[in-house]
Amino acid sequence: MAGAVKVPSGVTIWNAMRDELLMNVYQLPFTTLPPTIYHVYLHPNDFERIEGIIPRIVSELQKALTEEVRKMNEGRARAGGMLSRLIEQPEASPVELPPAGWDVHLHADRNDELKPGDLGIESMLPLPAPVEFGGPPTTRIVRSVVTGTGRSSTTIEVQQPAPLPRVAGDLNTAERASLRYDDEQGAHVFSMRKDTLSVGRGGSSVWVDIQVVTSPRVSREHFRIRRLPSAEFLIQDFSTWGTSVNGAPLPAAAPAPDGVLRPGAERPLAPSSRIELAGVLVIHFEAGRDA
Repeated sequence: MAGAVKVPSGVTIWNAMRDELLMNVYQLPFTTLPPTIYHVYLHPNDFERIEGIIPRIVSELQKALTEEVRKMNEGRARAGGMLSRLIEQPEASPVELPPAGWDVHLHADRNDELKPGDLGIESMLPLPAPVEFGGPPTTRIVRSVVTGTGRSSTTIEVQQPAPLPRVAGDLNTAERASLRYDDEQGAHVFSMRKDTLSVGRGGSSVWVDIQVVTSPRVSREHFRIRRLPSAEFLIQDFSTWGTSVNGAPLPAAAPAPDGVLRPGAERPLAPSSRIELAGVLVIHFEAGRDA
């Protein structure tokens, strides 16, 4: 009789992430860039077994990534060191720690792609624009599935989208508003310190200010908030499944003739509002006193 499938442990997850780190560094003349963003997916039953300690697992994975980079840098000048074997030169350039820290998330697989015991990992590495071509910067995304019999990976590069345009007043970093919400990673408070704000699940090709970890019903970019010079706020729906404010639905985004989803019309946003995303996530908005 076949043995029972084991739930991936923190060590199992770390070993898979370590492989992603070691196999996907990107060398520059003076530094080596590692993947800095990791999304780890587990079968829903496996995820449920470890859900209560996910913050602890994430914290230790972040520490382990930092320690692994330290070891790689210590051994880079030694003949036969790990980094020298990965990068073909006598002395590999040092691996750079991400200034903003490691971005690690654990999720339940909702797409029925993983079996119990399997791991899915999506690692992301923002890359500089190619100097010789002068093109835009890209993000390298490696998607791996780790099973009891092996590992399979696919790699793509996508153009990094331009951030939302700045408007007058964005250089002022005073708090405009705060947004409170609970998602699959716990409780969060975000301080809005510019005059435009985008919220959603985000992704490799969708840039958002607030990236929530929740149901796929929440769109990659779900809504935007804009602050006017008069200190009033407007909100606009960009989603597939809708946004409501204090119980009232916003004008919905709709497909244009070319099939591209066009945002709904902007509506005023009260200084204290309850924003509901697709019926699955609530964000509490509070305008700043000096907004």
